[in-house]
Amino acid sequence: MGDREFDVTTSEDFPEELEPHISLLDLPVEVFLHICSFLDASTLVHNLGLVCKQFHEILKDDSLWKVRINQIWPNARYPILPPDENDELFWKLSCVMIERQASLWRNRDLLENFSLQNGHYGTVDAVLLINNGQTCITGGRDRLLICWSLPQPGNEPSYQLSSGLGHEGWIWDITSMDNVIYSCSWDKTVRSWDVTGTNLSPIKSHGMNVQGALLCMNSCSELHLLATGSFCKTVSIFDPRSEDSVARYQPHQRAVIQICMNSRYVVSASEDKTVSVWDVRAGYTMKTFQISKDSFVMGMFMHNGLVYIGDSNSNIHILDEKKDFNVVKSYKTEHTKGITGIHASSGCLMTVSLDKTVRIMGPTDPPQSIATFECKHGDVASMHYLNEVLAVSAEDAIEVWRPKTVNQHHL
Repeated sequence: MGDREFDVTTSEDFPEELEPHISLLDLPVEVFLHICSFLDASTLVHNLGLVCKQFHEILKDDSLWKVRINQIWPNARYPILPPDENDELFWKLSCVMIERQASLWRNRDLLENFSLQNGHYGTVDAVLLINNGQTCITGGRDRLLICWSLPQPGNEPSYQLSSGLGHEGWIWDITSMDNVIYSCSWDKTVRSWDVTGTNLSPIKSHGMNVQGALLCMNSCSELHLLATGSFCKTVSIFDPRSEDSVARYQPHQRAVIQICMNSRYVVSASEDKTVSVWDVRAGYTMKTFQISKDSFVMGMFMHNGLVYIGDSNSNIHILDEKKDFNVVKSYKTEHTKGITGIHASSGCLMTVSLDKTVRIMGPTDPPQSIATFECKHGDVASMHYLNEVLAVSAEDAIEVWRPKTVNQHHL
């Protein structure tokens, strides 16, 4: 072999245009989807699906997202009710939400938990998150309305609070509309407040001309209306800018303790175990009915045409606006006492209870458990969830759970 010469060539000897190139675009669809299975849904929807038309066409197939959802909840149907067929983004966006919520609440290492204390000296019945979950407004039986500035994620709690005598009686509920806070109280008034930083400044006091305490309230920014429920069985709907009364009616036989609304309906619930639906546009009571003969509503939340109800026997009931607010689903939960607060989204279902627990579930049929948390401060009176921040109120403090890192998902 001594006289033989070897012709050794490298890639440097070939023109650049002749070098082989392999990209994701050249892969079979099956291989591409296998790679996608290792990426989270948010990355696929908000990044990879926007790279080119080919990726977009592959990833717009609803069956892909249905399979991923079924892998998370293999023993349940999602969603609870059939989705709107005209919503082309439903399955992919739902998958993003479900994956995020399941991952967040199953992994407690992703969460930080802290309490807001030394502000109230009585049970806190009302809690409201604003400013993307960075500020918390609370009202209690000590008649104080307090504005808490939550600490930045990862920092030691260092709360700034601004408090004052919010009302002359127990504060039962709080809502917001167009950057204005509204509170209602045993003193039969609704008061409006401006929030600047952590300072609460009174704007106006609205006398509701009712015979009993105001126990609950809700708002609709689209119509700029407030709805209140009272101890004297009355529901009042009014515009706080002009104090014009839109409606006042008495659909129940006992105190009105829960209320929710959208641009078309006001739904109220009473200690008499009835639920009433008021048609805002038509101006009449659409129906009044019993959810159960042996329990009454303690928590209520309206989302996308569905009304989620938690009752005194720890059951969940779902009413469908499209089906004349009939009860379409009912579920028994693992709570041992009444459900005092409920929240629903396309990613999760949350309940709080007098049994001192917070339960996070999948929004499936039936609901599937994700996590359970014990409240350190006693019976949970109310809750609010905003931008992945969960705040619950108890006997004299507020407990908060949220991601350890700032999250940009707004739920």
